[in-house]
Amino acid sequence: MINNSKKSLWIQIICICIFIIAPFLLIPEHHSAGPSIAGINLMLLKNLVANTLLVVFFYFNYYILIPLFYAKKYPRFILYFLISGFLSLAPPLLVESRNVSPKTHTHAHNPKNNFEDHEREVRSGGPKKHGVKHLEDDLFLFLAVFIISIALNLQARIKQSEKEKLAAELAYLKSQINPHFLFNTLNNIYALALKKSDDTANAIVKLSGMMRYNIIDAQSEFIEIEKEIAYISSYIELQKIRIGETAKVNFSIDGMEHKHQIAPLLLISFIENAFKYGVNPEIESIIQIAIGITNNTIELKVSNKIVPVSIVDNTKTGTGIANVIRRLDLLYSGKYHLQISHTDTDYTITLIITIK
Repeated sequence: MINNSKKSLWIQIICICIFIIAPFLLIPEHHSAGPSIAGINLMLLKNLVANTLLVVFFYFNYYILIPLFYAKKYPRFILYFLISGFLSLAPPLLVESRNVSPKTHTHAHNPKNNFEDHEREVRSGGPKKHGVKHLEDDLFLFLAVFIISIALNLQARIKQSEKEKLAAELAYLKSQINPHFLFNTLNNIYALALKKSDDTANAIVKLSGMMRYNIIDAQSEFIEIEKEIAYISSYIELQKIRIGETAKVNFSIDGMEHKHQIAPLLLISFIENAFKYGVNPEIESIIQIAIGITNNTIELKVSNKIVPVSIVDNTKTGTGIANVIRRLDLLYSGKYHLQISHTDTDYTITLIITIK
């Protein structure tokens, strides 16, 4: 459950390297000339072995022991914990035992050196107490690594739970939006069929493309801005077929050369809202829709005249807008600006989303 992104892996590698080479940097100076094997200082070797084993134990505990605990496999958890604890602490103690005995023989021919060694042992409590002190230090470090790995695992589980909860909420909000658009569009085609309009077949083709987008493309968390705009264009074309010359629709796109991704079905509710409240067969009106794309922003501006609605629409556009705002909060928190201007005659929204 540790984040295994490239950046995270590099951070883990650096931390592991620092932890393992710490003995080179932190070993006391008076130990540098101590007993050695094949020219390798025993205290340094002991610390290197201990730190390396603690790194192995950290990942073993993170990926094996903690999942066993959460799975309520307590006997196996205890057995593996005791075995891993022994394997983590015993090898350093074995090296430590080699670090104690040679002291009384290193300068046996020199009484002065023997006396100095004895004095150092007395001041430190003797070799036995010195070894116990190192065991206490190793045990403390072992438990610290154990607790840290538990804390990191718990943090990762909380983040994963929050991510799954967020995904579930976003899926719910998206499911509330999709039927809304399809319902309206089917109503439009039904109206064309009643009129026996020549545009009915073209409208069905447009609807087919929209349904394909809803069923396949819109299931992704993010989609290419070109596909989202193509979906919007199909919707506007269907609306233009429906309203005919009743309202003038100006739709412009600027900056399509910039390749961005956006959450699907995020812009369409604002556009659909303009067609719902800005069109009346008996009143001429104008709907302005402009999408601008730059290196780091996507901007949508929609404005329409507010006219009396002659046909009651039972779909809940207001709920759709509220859902989109909630999705904006979840997906682009702190990275979007929504301004709504509402007068007795005009309604304008400006949405600016900052893209990485």
